This record gives sequence, structure tokens and C-alpha cells, in this order.
Amino acid sequence: MGKSGLRQAVFGLLKMPAIYALVLGVLFSRQGWQLPLFLDRAVSMAANATIPCMLVLLGIQLQRARWTGQTQALTTAVTLRLLASPIIAVGLSVLFGLHGPARQARILEASMPSAVLSTIIATEFDLEPAFVTSVVFVTTILSPLTITPLLSYLGG
Repeated sequence: MGKSGLRQAVFGLLKMPAIYALVLGVLFSRQGWQLPLFLDRAVSMAANATIPCMLVLLGIQLQRARWTGQTQALTTAVTLRLLASPIIAVGLSVLFGLHGPARQARILEASMPSAVLSTIIATEFDLEPAFVTSVVFVTTILSPLTITPLLSYLGG
């Protein structure tokens, strides 16, 4: 909800194109439908532009970001994302009986740094975008220190 009321938050959610894309994607997948070629090409071009656009937005947010002194909150967020998430993923993979590539993929996915999409959502709804950008930046910078040993563990 951020800084808005429940009604405003629900209407804000309904304005998000990702909600409709998700519903359409599930519908098309379940029905075995395919997009017409001209529409498929347009969607593919937009999809290919997503990551560069997100990186540009992250760069803009990093340029605007100012340190707010939230060291404890930042440390907590980074620790949960880079250390606790993989440990929880290992436990859940045992609980759900995942093995092989499925197990490796789930654990590795849980170990990734915070997504740039978090910054986009925080900016859109004015939810501490500077702090969220800091979390994305720090987890991205520190992720090689946690992902490298994790890859060694998963490979062995």
C-alpha cells in the first residue's frame, strides 16, 4: 500500500500492466494458443529491451540516491538476501524432495541479488526508493562473494 490507502492501492495495482500480462500469459499457456507472428515479434522486441531499460533506470536511481544512514536496515536486507535466502532454499529443497538441476536452479535463484524491479516498484509507489536502490546495489556488488562458493557447493 505504501503511503496510500487500501482503495488507492488496489486501483494502483489494477493499473500495472504486468497483472494483465500474467493473466494473458497463463491463459495462452493453458490453452496452447500462440500469438500471431506480428504480435509475437513486437512482444519479443519489447522483452529484449527490458533489461537495458531496467539498467538505465537503476543508473538514474543510483545517481539520485543519497545515503540516509540506514546501516542496520541495509545490513539486515543484504544478509537476508545473500545469506539467509540460500540457506532457506536448501532447507526447502530437502523438504520438497528436489534433486538435480531443479534443486540447483531453485537454490541459485534464491541466492541472486535483489532485482532491479524492486527499485522500479519502490520508485513507482514512493516506497523509500533510495534505500531499495542501495539494497540492489550492495547485493549486486557483494553477490560474487556468496554465489561463487554456492556454485562450488551445488556443483559438487
